[in-house]
Amino acid sequence: MAETVMGRNPRDMALLQQAIDYVGREHADDLRKGTNIPYVAHLWSVGALVLEHGGDDHQAAAGLLHDVVEDHGGQRQLDRVRATFGDDIADIVAALSDSLADTEKGDQKPPWDVRKQTYLAHLGRVDERIALVSACDKLHNLRAIVSDYREIGPQLWDRFKVHDPAKHLWYYTSLVDTLAPKVAGQAPGLAVELIRSLDDLRTLLATKEPGSLAAPWSPDLA
Repeated sequence: MAETVMGRNPRDMALLQQAIDYVGREHADDLRKGTNIPYVAHLWSVGALVLEHGGDDHQAAAGLLHDVVEDHGGQRQLDRVRATFGDDIADIVAALSDSLADTEKGDQKPPWDVRKQTYLAHLGRVDERIALVSACDKLHNLRAIVSDYREIGPQLWDRFKVHDPAKHLWYYTSLVDTLAPKVAGQAPGLAVELIRSLDDLRTLLATKEPGSLAAPWSPDLA
């Protein structure tokens, strides 16, 4: 049975349905990298994880919307989100976006390593509400990577623009190091699952690609 204790169920189901409908339109033709899985499956999963780990309805809506700015319009899309859902949700979505470039109009994002390093520094400064949503996003991504790696092995990295597993391991290690302490107080189970999923990825790489752990990659900050 669903729990109805105050503060556990979302306050505004109409808001969540609005967010579901919005991303359904914006991401209608998107698929998860290298699969036939509709991209909205990831967005729904992140929204569900936010609610499961104690997030409120605004956080859950932001979890559903978290990729729409990066993927579909940059600042132009963020302005639409703000007009549609208000400042609180738009501010969370903005904080979860590592670029506001409008790639649909030909704008270029910064290089991968620059973008990720800048975003990690930004995550170190965000509050606990934003950290919880980001942690749910990264947890679902980590779980998907681990699951797919178990199925297809190292060819998984061909799905990504960055093919070096050491770079992915650096990024997710840095994410977990940043996010787990921020969410441990409010959602200890989420922190545990982040660490556990990262350990699963490390174990797989050590088994199938031991060289990827021999010389840990880090960005050149010079």
